[in-house]
Amino acid sequence: MKGRLFSIVFVTILLCLVLGNGAACTGEGTTTYTLTITSTEGGDVTEPGAGTHTYNATQTVDLVATPETDYHFVNWTGDVATVADAENAITTITMNGDYEIAANFGFDMTFIDEVPDTNQPPTVTLPTTIITTNFCAPVAMSNVLEYWDDVVNHDNAQNVTAGLIPETVAEYLGWFMDTNFNPGPGNPDRGNGPHLGTFDKDILPGTTDLIRWDAGHPPVPPPITPPPFPPPAGKLGYDWTMTRDLAVGLDFYTTEIDAGRPLVVSFVYWNPVDEDLAFIDPETSETIDVFSWGAPMGSSMPPNPEEYWMTGDIGHAVTGVGYKLDWDPDGPEGPLPPDDYVIVHDNWSTTPENVAVPWANWNSSHAADPGLDV
Repeated sequence: MKGRLFSIVFVTILLCLVLGNGAACTGEGTTTYTLTITSTEGGDVTEPGAGTHTYNATQTVDLVATPETDYHFVNWTGDVATVADAENAITTITMNGDYEIAANFGFDMTFIDEVPDTNQPPTVTLPTTIITTNFCAPVAMSNVLEYWDDVVNHDNAQNVTAGLIPETVAEYLGWFMDTNFNPGPGNPDRGNGPHLGTFDKDILPGTTDLIRWDAGHPPVPPPITPPPFPPPAGKLGYDWTMTRDLAVGLDFYTTEIDAGRPLVVSFVYWNPVDEDLAFIDPETSETIDVFSWGAPMGSSMPPNPEEYWMTGDIGHAVTGVGYKLDWDPDGPEGPLPPDDYVIVHDNWSTTPENVAVPWANWNSSHAADPGLDV
């Protein structure tokens, strides 16, 4: 009898050694495995919970991921070969080994990732460039052109920026838009007399001319006057669909963002107030900083800070990259009321990359559609 018992114990120990790889053997010969669970910011795994758990081999374990307010479940990643549905917040995993999995959450917003965030001032490579703190429209539009050319690598945008950095692209745009000119060395066919900045009516015509411009593809009049410099080396021209919106407002903006097209959006004035609220999107690793509107200022000139902009036909242009509607960023107990927010890239180094501001101060939108990517 003792010999038989010894044989059973010996066989059990031998099986444990052969199985290895983290499997545990109980006195009854049951194989177990560990399941380690983590989650990104924005939610928790409520079943079976974060941490390391032990289960019998082949056991089916329920998984439940629960997002926090303003977040949504994205997927399960890691050792997900036996997860029934890695895209579903409520699913199961079959324990055929030791597994490590993570629940991933994303911020509830519509957002175009990887749009450049170029800041003023532009470079000074052209003899016509007049640098002031009012180069916002060309800089904002240079982000859009660089996005289609260098980030998306769109077929109908290849070398539209000629491999130039966005700050230099903004210089060329500044001439075509007549930024800070007239009278002066800018495009004489645009602008309405001496001004600082860019009139919103000149943003799209100037952009159209730059996009279309190359050695064999001159700008469409106006401007009747050609630029006093040749296209940059390697510049190719295209015909895009350009749309300026002064009436539709938020619906137009969200339609463009939903289609994956960043755009230039102008506000009547620019006096953002930092609310010291930031939301991280684990899906894109982007941080969204919340701002509200301060009171309008009559001028962007000294002694007012440089981020205060005048009202009227110039305003302040930024690059629209996303939105979050009916949002209460500080919760029901905070002073901010729910509002429709747009997420933009400002062109000042003193502001964060992704600025969420209420829509109420909107002036105009300027959209560029390169067409189908063939």
